[in-house]
Amino acid sequence: MTTTPERTGRGVVRLAPQDAEFVYREGERHISNATGIYMFDTTAEAAPITGREAVEWMRARLGCSAVFTRTLRRLPWELDYPFWVPDPTLDLTQHVFVEPVDGPGWDAFRGHVSRIAGRPLDLTRPPWELHFLTGVTGIAGLPERMTVAVLRCHHSAGDGIAARDLGLQIFGRDAAHPPVPSTPDAWSLPAELVGAVRRLPAGWRAFRTGLATTGAVSKRVAAEVAAGRIAPPAPRRPATRFNNRITPDLTFDTVRFSPTDIRAVQAVVDGVTFNDVLLTTVSGGLAAYLAEKGETPAGSLAAMVPMSLRGTRPGVAQESGGDRANHLALMSVDLHTDIDDPIERLRAVTASVRAEKHRHRHPDVQAAARRVESSPAWFLAGTTRLLRFRRPPEGTVDAFNTMISNIPWTGDDLVLRNAPLVRSFGLLGIVDGVGLRHLVVSHHGDEIEISFCADTAMMPDTERYGELLRGAFRALVERANRQ
Repeated sequence: MTTTPERTGRGVVRLAPQDAEFVYREGERHISNATGIYMFDTTAEAAPITGREAVEWMRARLGCSAVFTRTLRRLPWELDYPFWVPDPTLDLTQHVFVEPVDGPGWDAFRGHVSRIAGRPLDLTRPPWELHFLTGVTGIAGLPERMTVAVLRCHHSAGDGIAARDLGLQIFGRDAAHPPVPSTPDAWSLPAELVGAVRRLPAGWRAFRTGLATTGAVSKRVAAEVAAGRIAPPAPRRPATRFNNRITPDLTFDTVRFSPTDIRAVQAVVDGVTFNDVLLTTVSGGLAAYLAEKGETPAGSLAAMVPMSLRGTRPGVAQESGGDRANHLALMSVDLHTDIDDPIERLRAVTASVRAEKHRHRHPDVQAAARRVESSPAWFLAGTTRLLRFRRPPEGTVDAFNTMISNIPWTGDDLVLRNAPLVRSFGLLGIVDGVGLRHLVVSHHGDEIEISFCADTAMMPDTERYGELLRGAFRALVERANRQ
């Protein structure tokens, strides 16, 4: 996991605006964390890992990523973007934890993970935590006894691909780990304030130039829309039970699907991707869940679907790195929940995904989105705070109802000490207005898994939603087989 390389000297790194947004959005009901779950077979271990052993195990891996040893520092009045600063007072006992699970079975395990994933990270320390849950037993289809590692990192330090790669580094079989880089000089708030004040005139000129440039680009985008060459998504969607203020009580569950069945569906609809099939599955499951609650919306729902921009233009790296830590565009994909026939819904979802990908790959759309890059920190921080008070018209939401992200998982040959990895998945925490979020993980084509997080008050019956997702997938496969 890497951060933007814009350096100011002394090992200090200034965040890119796209990464700083995650810091500015952070709040009691908007927690920008990524959580990876790694389940290791410890049936043959004589004794579980202890707190002291876990700390020393992690100490040897601190050089794998700067996220482990840097903390965020912000300037008064947001005179500049936050900085990653080496933390000379790093105390691993505040980041690495070991706790036994208090009972067998999925529910006991899920309760521990939910409490961990639902808490904010302390942004006054390096923004990560590693929890080891020992004595995990009684989960169907998994080893008799497991230790589960729960790795949490703040989104300002990297996107989902970066978070995945971080797990690959620390749980890889390679016993040699890079050393922690030396940082000879300390952070100086007065020095950074002086530097920020000196940069204000140049920053103001860049802001004005950026406004003029992106304003002209936005006019070209509007002309493309008017000519029918770009299709923007609907700005409003009907609100559901998941589009309200959340509570601190998070829950989650997972469902798995056969790649063979997904390929069978692909065979009957041209140009359909794995992700299109899974978006359609979520569409069917969500529509069925709301119907059972007597809450069928008066119109189609939509999903925020992150799209990787890696390698799509200069300055956006093909791999981790580049000029910022997060390399994403946020598509708003119509889920066509108002179409009953599964195959017709799939065709419609596929067309909507293509339209959004085409829109976000358009050079003028990308240029218009870069307005944030020339925005002063105080302006971006202020507008982000104001957005918390914005309310769409009654009974509607802005652009989307849920989130569906996709990460190709790699490196299943991971270990914790000598215990092999047997299962892994990720969780996307919920935020105000989006109390249901999904993460699709593909494991080398052998298994496709959807994890979903929800506010317990909004979805007290995650098992039922899982059944409806599986039912929506079966209906899609059966309908494809009759084509």
